[in-house]
Amino acid sequence: MKIRFEIPVGIVFIIAMVILGYYTIIMSEEFLRKRNTYEISAIFPNSEGLKRNDKVKVNGVISGSVENIELYGYRVKVVLTMFNKFPMYENYTIAIRNESALGGKGVSIYPGVPVNAAGKTFAVVTDLQDLEGRVEDPLYAITQLMEENRENVRLAILNIRQITEKINGGQGTLGKLITDDKVHSDANNLIKDLREAIEDSREQAPVTSFIRAALMAF
Repeated sequence: MKIRFEIPVGIVFIIAMVILGYYTIIMSEEFLRKRNTYEISAIFPNSEGLKRNDKVKVNGVISGSVENIELYGYRVKVVLTMFNKFPMYENYTIAIRNESALGGKGVSIYPGVPVNAAGKTFAVVTDLQDLEGRVEDPLYAITQLMEENRENVRLAILNIRQITEKINGGQGTLGKLITDDKVHSDANNLIKDLREAIEDSREQAPVTSFIRAALMAF
């Protein structure tokens, strides 16, 4: 009797597990995505903190993830696994960007348009391998700019240092204004004279108004 009771319970349990597995695995979005994925790759000057499984967005919509990152000569090749299909035009951009102000990286894809605002037409890109990518990190851009203009930056800092030394040494007009006590005293006297002139004009204002009114009466 006990065995007869356990058999139906076991059958019900197996059926429940099959149904649960069907809805959690077969019908899950992640499973469907993996079944319909494809790969594209892009070449970047560097990975700039990008990691495997970081998000890939197309026009702001999550459409894939980073599959692999490897050296490609002196640059970096990034393989992207995509689950959303979209046309790519010649005016596309692929960029590594900050996900938020708190950090984290991601790949942003602008697939381009067939015709831009100026009326120029662009063909569809059929080969989605080794596309040209770029890094859009403000800190990286500043670093690169300073690196490319290192000599100019050094000269600018040297010039600023020389100007500061001249000012501190009392050279030039600005240096004299700051370090010469006589110039400072003359400036204070000038300000004092201006204040007295303003006060005098205020005191004479009623008299001036009276004379003006009297003249207008005639």
